[in-house]
Amino acid sequence: MTLNELIPAIRSLSHADKFQLVQIVLQQLAIEDGINIPPPTPFDPRQFFGVAQQSKQAINDYLANSREEWL
Repeated sequence: MTLNELIPAIRSLSHADKFQLVQIVLQQLAIEDGINIPPPTPFDPRQFFGVAQQSKQAINDYLANSREEWL
């Protein structure tokens, strides 16, 4: 199968399937080159919960303190 035959099939994949395809291809390349890749850890969204809010809160606190100094 040629690359030109694969491209239409790849275009029809969902984003998640495209990412999975990339992971598979990279894993196969690593195996062929003798590179040991540790198994992927499952994604845990709980470890990222609130991270963006914390930095936004820090910015809000900084702005609030700066405004008090202007007055």
